[in-house]
Amino acid sequence: MKITQRTVSLMIMFIFLFVVGSIIAVRTVAYLEAGFELKGFLVEVITYVIALTGWLTLFIYSYLKGDFKDIEGPKYELLEKEEKIIEAEKKAGMY
Repeated sequence: MKITQRTVSLMIMFIFLFVVGSIIAVRTVAYLEAGFELKGFLVEVITYVIALTGWLTLFIYSYLKGDFKDIEGPKYELLEKEEKIIEAEKKAGMY
């Protein structure tokens, strides 16, 4: 099986969904066992669902924008920019 960036990003998304779903399930059982009001439980579940939707939307947007295609590129760009800044400071006599 070939592991691509798409496979890795999908696995991360599924793990995230599993963790949040597990948290919701555990909290549901805790609320039902403790006998709390259903209103408080619904507020918490709705909050989790809204947060999950937001994070999932950001993840999908980043994936479609291509942020996961070249993971190593930004660090090299940063190093190149740093070298240019150091050269410019040396020419200006600041370094």
